Amino acid sequence: MARDPFKDQDNDDFFAKDPFMDSSTNSALHNGNSERHLIDDDSDAVPLHSVRRSEDEDGFFSGMGRGGFGSAYSPIGAGADTKDDGSDQASKNAYAGSRFADGDGGYLKSGGNYSVDSREADLRRREEALEARERELRTREAHVQSMAGGVRPALNFPPLYPIMYHAIDMEVPIGDRRTVRTIFYLWLALEALLVFNCVACLVVMITGGKDLSNTGATFGSSFVYLFTISAGSFFLWYRPVYNAYMKDSSMFFYLFFVFNGFHILFDAYMAVGVPSAGSAGMIIMIQSLSSGKKAAGALCGISFSLWVLHFLASLFMYMKVRRHYSARGHTFAEAKQQAYAGFAQSGAGQAAVSTAAGAYIRSNTGNF
Repeated sequence: MARDPFKDQDNDDFFAKDPFMDSSTNSALHNGNSERHLIDDDSDAVPLHSVRRSEDEDGFFSGMGRGGFGSAYSPIGAGADTKDDGSDQASKNAYAGSRFADGDGGYLKSGGNYSVDSREADLRRREEALEARERELRTREAHVQSMAGGVRPALNFPPLYPIMYHAIDMEVPIGDRRTVRTIFYLWLALEALLVFNCVACLVVMITGGKDLSNTGATFGSSFVYLFTISAGSFFLWYRPVYNAYMKDSSMFFYLFFVFNGFHILFDAYMAVGVPSAGSAGMIIMIQSLSSGKKAAGALCGISFSLWVLHFLASLFMYMKVRRHYSARGHTFAEAKQQAYAGFAQSGAGQAAVSTAAGAYIRSNTGNF
């Protein structure tokens, strides 16, 4: 038998007795054919306080959180109980358990929110990154303090016979390390390419015989390149760009632009492969293949391809450094000023100034 919800309330509950406040008056709601009956059927009767309880459980906009305005409608008082006998609390706990999972830290199981596990993993990654950054800053600070105190770090480059200190992670700013490291790898690739080019020229000389001319001169030049180009490229364009990023020096940037520009032209020259020029490039490859020297032709083809790739990579990094230089606002006048100041502070500059000053004094006093 359906329960009459109005009988479960106290007599002084005004809203339970007459929720629409029209039982004792003939309001406009009861006129004509629009007469409104409070209870048509016991099973569907819902008192106002049950409506309020339903709103408290799910919230007035609960439908928006689950399915939006487009979700199917269900009676707001369906299943509502007018007595607070403890069953409401149990149902609330069951409902909360269905929406929240243990250990989720308050995050809903659905709706695209992050769980606490992913949040903790993200926090751990951030903490590890911060710790690594702190260690790096401490190491860099110790390096700067040692330099300021006149203590030079131990020489570490080249590894077999150290003559200088080289540490990109210690001396180059964080934002520029990737660029400098890439240029360093290009320099190492150049060394490997010079070795491979020398081996290819040696094979051409051995297998060419009388079919190819000037193979001896080609190999000799490639062997000389192993030492001259290696040293020249390091001191003329790699070390200047290293110092340019380390000191933010316009003068060192200009040195890199000048000599690295010549190096890019050298890559193109080596890719062409002019006979007796020390290159196992395109022309030597064509001559070897025309003479039936397949091994020499294959090595020359690989050498030609590597020179082209190195040319393109060097050109790309050259343009990247150029954009950085322009963004920093460096000028040629600033480079000249830094060059004059560096020359004046060097030993040769001070000796030249001292000699010029002595000659000027002697010419004015007549003591020669």
